[in-house]
Amino acid sequence: MKFIRVMLRSLTSLSHLDLSFEKNLKIFDTGVINMSYGLSHLINLTSLHINLGWCNRVSDIGVSHMMDAIQNLQHLSCLHIILLDLIRVTDVSASKISDILRERTSLTDFGIDVKRTSITASGKANLQSVNGMLL
Repeated sequence: MKFIRVMLRSLTSLSHLDLSFEKNLKIFDTGVINMSYGLSHLINLTSLHINLGWCNRVSDIGVSHMMDAIQNLQHLSCLHIILLDLIRVTDVSASKISDILRERTSLTDFGIDVKRTSITASGKANLQSVNGMLL
């Protein structure tokens, strides 16, 4: 995943990015952290779609780093995140995601898919309270 970080660092003028790692069992938290460092260089990014569905080695640690990187994308207006079937993702991630989405008033379009994660009904309600839509 270090190649993703290097590649993203060179694309600073990119405005839309769609990253899909769906069903990739080789993706760990360290890979998501490397991707997050690369994302932090995309200063002009306005639209971001990340699919980590079924990458079941990703946990709250990777999601936390990813959300920190997303928080620093100042021009972002569209965000879609798929965390489908990640059993290591819990209410800790739901809280972090909802806190950052509350701060990001510039987001006009966003959706989060957290089906079959370890996020409880309370965590899902917290996400839904952000005026967004839970996919």
